[in-house]
Amino acid sequence: MKKYVFLSVLGLSFGLTQAQDINDALRYSQTNINGTARFRAMGGAFTALGGDLSAISINPASSAVFNNSQAGFTLSNYNIKNKSDYFGTTSSEKENDFDLNQAGGVLVFEDYSGSKWGKLSFAINYDNMSSFIDENSSRGINPNNSIGNYFLNQANGIPLDLLQTRPDETSGDLYIYLGENYGNQHQTAFLGYDTDILEASDPDNLDNT
Repeated sequence: MKKYVFLSVLGLSFGLTQAQDINDALRYSQTNINGTARFRAMGGAFTALGGDLSAISINPASSAVFNNSQAGFTLSNYNIKNKSDYFGTTSSEKENDFDLNQAGGVLVFEDYSGSKWGKLSFAINYDNMSSFIDENSSRGINPNNSIGNYFLNQANGIPLDLLQTRPDETSGDLYIYLGENYGNQHQTAFLGYDTDILEASDPDNLDNT
């Protein structure tokens, strides 16, 4: 079945990936100073001072400093430009987007009854703590290695007839048959041929790939 082919390609791709390292742990544990313009200009000092919508996200008690009800939102602009070089081919990616950086509001209810409660505040706020918006791409030709060369090296010498399905035979059936009777190299060659990474130079000659 096709699922066997998919699982095999997925297994091969896992061998090319890398898990998170200590640099990723540091990157994703840090936050940026985002929020209202006043909050950012003061370097986050309003967390202790209060009276700012962005301070509510870190210090909920800061909502008690508000004297009047208010609401607001803040937009941020992200301007990203990355350049890369891949075997002499230079590529660049540009991104210029506006994003909702902060939005919130607070309702202040004054107590005129003379009780010890001077006022009551209800507040809600959204803050974008960090942004990982980024784009990068590399284009070019690697003259030394490629995925096509990998499958080609595996397929060299294997008869084309072994890589073609028979009537009423699925790709999954053939993949299992090759694994049980010939081994992983034949299975890899079949994956390359079945997914059109490889093409037969002489389709009429079934003794060669």
